[in-house]
Amino acid sequence: MKFLAIECSTDTLSLAASNHLETWLFEGPGGSHSSSVLVPECLRGMAQLDLHFDHLDAILYGKGPGSFTGLRTACSVAQGFAFANQVPTLGFDTLLVLAQSAYQVQPQFSKILCALDARMGQLYVGAYEKTDQNWRVIQSPCLIDPDAIRSPLAWTHASGSSAFLLACNASSTLQAQLKETLLHQAADFEFIQINPRADALIELGRAHHADPSLAVHLQTSGNLPTPLYLRDKVAQTTVERELARAPNPLQTL
Repeated sequence: MKFLAIECSTDTLSLAASNHLETWLFEGPGGSHSSSVLVPECLRGMAQLDLHFDHLDAILYGKGPGSFTGLRTACSVAQGFAFANQVPTLGFDTLLVLAQSAYQVQPQFSKILCALDARMGQLYVGAYEKTDQNWRVIQSPCLIDPDAIRSPLAWTHASGSSAFLLACNASSTLQAQLKETLLHQAADFEFIQINPRADALIELGRAHHADPSLAVHLQTSGNLPTPLYLRDKVAQTTVERELARAPNPLQTL
């Protein structure tokens, strides 16, 4: 299968292209930098693999949850490329892309709890399990405070339950909170710091084309590229930021 993949749901811009035999990958600063480099880098990567838009089976993108700016950028570029060149698009849950990215690095783990920094002291969290060549959604993406994270009951109560992998891109402070909360639950896990990667999108695209029924189970978006938002608030007000930094009076008692 031949794909172009766009993932800019975090502070890292990740792009990939595949022509069956080779995969090109680009990673660089995301956020406000994405819009200036995304299109030229996609064209450069495709040229390097001698790919043209009419060769592509689909344009893949991380649909969210994630950065408001990044998701809108990914969807608008995917939509522009697709409309101009009559290429189908496929959008994947960003937390599933994170799970696939972590699995590529540590394939000994089939159970992956994913956490993405949602800013404002919160996290986007989802849980996924690899079975044969497919993924199962154990916990759909949600927005939580770090101390609200839980080890999925399906893993905790399963007979012969094995350790799971906690994949996270958050700051060291949020990471420490996550680990402490899970350790208090006596969860058996290991940790990896990683961002969702576009080459993982390529792997998900291949799996989807091999078994289109995954679209229903994984809620793949195959129509007009649309961001998945779990929160409609972009940032805190000045007063809210000051209150967040203020010491908790209960902690001084």
